[in-house]
Amino acid sequence: MTKRNIVVLGAGYGGIRVAQELNKRLLNQDKYQIVLVNKQDYHTLRTQLYEPAVGTRDYNEVIIPLNEIVEGMSLVKGTVSEIDLHKRIVVINSTKEISFHYLVIALGSMPEYFGIKGLKENSISLNNINDAQVINDRIDNLLVKKSEERNEAPLHFVVGGGGLTGVEFTGELASYLEEKWEKYNLSADQYKITIIEAANQLLPGMSEEIAAYAKQTLEDLGVKVIINDLISEVTPEKIYLKSSPEIKYSLLIWAGGIRGNSILAKSGIKTDGRGRILVNPYLQYIDDPYIYAVGDSALVKDPETGIPVLPTAQAAIQEGRQVAQNIYADITGQPLKEHQPGLILLCITVGRGRGLGESKKFRIKGVSAALLKKFIPIKYFFTIGGLKLLGRRGMK
Repeated sequence: MTKRNIVVLGAGYGGIRVAQELNKRLLNQDKYQIVLVNKQDYHTLRTQLYEPAVGTRDYNEVIIPLNEIVEGMSLVKGTVSEIDLHKRIVVINSTKEISFHYLVIALGSMPEYFGIKGLKENSISLNNINDAQVINDRIDNLLVKKSEERNEAPLHFVVGGGGLTGVEFTGELASYLEEKWEKYNLSADQYKITIIEAANQLLPGMSEEIAAYAKQTLEDLGVKVIINDLISEVTPEKIYLKSSPEIKYSLLIWAGGIRGNSILAKSGIKTDGRGRILVNPYLQYIDDPYIYAVGDSALVKDPETGIPVLPTAQAAIQEGRQVAQNIYADITGQPLKEHQPGLILLCITVGRGRGLGESKKFRIKGVSAALLKKFIPIKYFFTIGGLKLLGRRGMK
């Protein structure tokens, strides 16, 4: 008997959760098989990418081979070229066709440049392990060159976007340079760091108290914080702001926004203005109950507020669990359940030994928040790979 395919596109936080949860539930049946499609043969801990990007952690510590965390399903390495809703197939690498009965779209995101002239061409975004390697190489090369040339102009590292990724990367870079200046034979006046945020505070969407703490912590590390200002244009040497003088820079990291994968709209799937799939409360695509979407690929709204859920790893994991439950419910003739976002603690480090966290119920700052942030990946290792994976990876 030919099995029906449940195809999961993307092995990020949401996609892995869907695949693992469904695999457990469908263990003793033979009508369906799970096909997990991913561009690489590993799962990336995207929330940890800022560390190898700066150079404070090895690249291999933020990736996990898929064969270590998924079993009992088909793994396909490749890039999604097309999703044909009419033929019910997904095209991989422009040649391989995979049919689907159920389809879960978890393709993650790509940078949003908001039409700013020169921004894409003159910046680097931190979205995957390759980006992290490029950023780390650029930082190291700039520091080595500076130590050799000894010209008067200081290096200027600029981060565009003061959200979770931007603040965390900026804090890590500032701490790294503060600790390693002797390695490059540099003094503190030979480099500077600036972070730019368009909103009237860092960490938009979080409380003013937490935002103020992040700003003060970065400033204590020597970072210049610019808020309530927009980048209007970028050239290879200068950043132009709406209301401030031009900024000469050495390296620009863009962390100012994301949008859904471009293949979605190209395939005729209905999306919002940021390329996210329009889904119903069950996380089904509004035009097809056999297609689901999670994470950065989906426009998921909080049923209580109607506000889009922040695209965090925790949110993607929660959505992945719900999608797996609903697909299994549909297969077994049970009623589907609407997605109810659970408690999410947004927690990041802001330099070494400093951190912040916030949920609907409490806030945490300082050393305790930094320690909690270090514990979160360990807990995640156990969740996706049990004690076996935790023993190999969790305590590094």
